[in-house]
Amino acid sequence: MDWRHRAACREEDPDLFFPFGNSGPALLQIEEAKAVCRRCPVLERCLEWALEGGMDMGVCGGLTEEERRAVKRRAAREARARHHQRVSGDEPGVRGGQEGGRPTEFARGADAQG
Repeated sequence: MDWRHRAACREEDPDLFFPFGNSGPALLQIEEAKAVCRRCPVLERCLEWALEGGMDMGVCGGLTEEERRAVKRRAAREARARHHQRVSGDEPGVRGGQEGGRPTEFARGADAQG
């Protein structure tokens, strides 16, 4: 059975999940929609689907469209940072042949020989 058949929103008015705006009365509607999402047994799968491009508008997976866009932006930034680390060879505490701000040889004690 498809996960959507178990979704709590199937028993609700679909308009609840598509408020007009994000202030005033729409805020109450958004909170009501999110309350339905919080009791949904497939919340995580729904959010995953929405983030993968299944839903661009309204409340889906417990988040508004703006919140989902923020999650996507954050994930993209983190992916770029990981990619940059792999490509540049940077690791936390190791930058450009240095460890702890000192040349690698000094940090490893190479200058202490002699």
